[in-house]
Amino acid sequence: MQFETNSPLWLGASWVASQKDMPWEELEGKTVAITGATGLIGKTLALSIVARNKLAGEKSKQTRVLALVRNVAKAQSILGDDDYIDILHWDASRPSTEGFPKADYVIHCANMTDSASFIERPVEVIETTTAGARSMLEYGRRSNARVLVLSTMEVYGQYDSEDPISEDQGGFLDAMNVRNSYPEAKRLDEALTAAYASEFGVSATVARLAQTFGPGVPYDDRRVFADFARSCVEGRNIVLLTTGQKRNMYLSTRDAATGLLTVLVKGEAGRAYNVANDDTICTIREMAEEVAARFGNDCTQVEVKVDAEAAKRFRKGDLLRLDTSAVRELGWAPKVGLMEMYNDMIEQWKVD
Repeated sequence: MQFETNSPLWLGASWVASQKDMPWEELEGKTVAITGATGLIGKTLALSIVARNKLAGEKSKQTRVLALVRNVAKAQSILGDDDYIDILHWDASRPSTEGFPKADYVIHCANMTDSASFIERPVEVIETTTAGARSMLEYGRRSNARVLVLSTMEVYGQYDSEDPISEDQGGFLDAMNVRNSYPEAKRLDEALTAAYASEFGVSATVARLAQTFGPGVPYDDRRVFADFARSCVEGRNIVLLTTGQKRNMYLSTRDAATGLLTVLVKGEAGRAYNVANDDTICTIREMAEEVAARFGNDCTQVEVKVDAEAAKRFRKGDLLRLDTSAVRELGWAPKVGLMEMYNDMIEQWKVD
């Protein structure tokens, strides 16, 4: 398997593999199943394990990856033919794990995360999200595996407070707002995770991620952070469709990988963990202006053209500050800043 050693995606995976404050010894000689292994977080995790195997060297310390994907050819182009990766077809819309080998760990990453889909295809979003999680919890139950289900900061709903929100709190989430098809489905995923832990004794946990990006984000990604970077690359202005006063937290794909592996190994069954970088909180407007100044080559300015219809795609609420003390107590801390995340993503686009 040959990698572009100068690719930010592979360099990021190698960085994850080199982190000494990670529970790598718990994964040695084990099998880790990852759904959505061609997606942003899934492929970062898979490649990080590959990189760790290369670093470890000894066969007894190798970790096997089961890459569960809808598009096998795409997975092969990303993950190649490494001896310790098995690529298996798995579709969250029609999930089946019949014939799959047992896993010691399961990480469920596969999700529909395009916010436009939440409005345009809400039924599919709900069905695919919940069916996929149920499939992996059952697979983990049969395998007697530890299971980690990825969730989102959006499950907190509309929660506007300067105080950090902990995992046992929540805000208002209108179930009749079609845009909420995704966070409502993720809430059900979380309820299923707690139910499997309680009723069947499955060692299953949840990770609620802040918005995550870095190398591996497709150039045509429709989310706001990608549009900001794309505007700079193309030498045009960043256009805000809202006033840009909403404040969010973010997370690097590298920090996401270290955080998720930490929660996978050390997390308490039946509970959730916020995973975010506290230092990244800012308004959308502030982020746009900093990105334009850093990457716009004096060609990109920030314009505000409020579009009420387009704004329906975005999360309601002006502030969501996550309390990350629980995951930090497991020994994890983020290390990658917001502009470094942007730099990694833009540099990967140059390679692609």
